[in-house]
Formats: sequence, structure tokens, C-alpha cells
Amino acid sequence: MSYQSIFRDCAFQQQVIIITGGGSGIGRCTAHELAALGAQVILVGRTKEKLDSVANDIQQDGGLADTFAFDIRDERA
Repeated sequence: MSYQSIFRDCAFQQQVIIITGGGSGIGRCTAHELAALGAQVILVGRTKEKLDSVANDIQQDGGLADTFAFDIRDERA
């Protein structure tokens, strides 16, 4: 069974979307999907290496991705 998005192509063109937990799991998959649909994704998480890996994958596929590594639960961050 192949995957088919419920969104039309370029549905998120010129949109900036912040994804917490973007370094793995559901956050990673969401980032790839939204970037493929035209969004610029901002990946937020605790592990810079994981975030950078996801951002590099997205950029290699022609998408836009930036990263910010910090713990959103930390009020001092």
C-alpha cells in the first residue's frame, strides 16, 4: 500500500511551521511531510545532532529547514 497525502501539493507554500520534537518519531515525519508540501519548517528539540540530521535530509530533498536545540520545558531556555 502506498502513501498518499491528504493535502494538495504546495498546500503550505510560504508558511513557516514550528515543530517541537522534530528530531525523531512523529515530529520527524511531520517535518518531512510539511516541507514536501512547501512549508519552511523550524525544528525544535533537545538534541542538536538529531535536528541537524533531519534538517539536512529535508534540504537535500529541496525543502527549507532550520533548527533550534533547547528544552522547551526549561523556562530559562
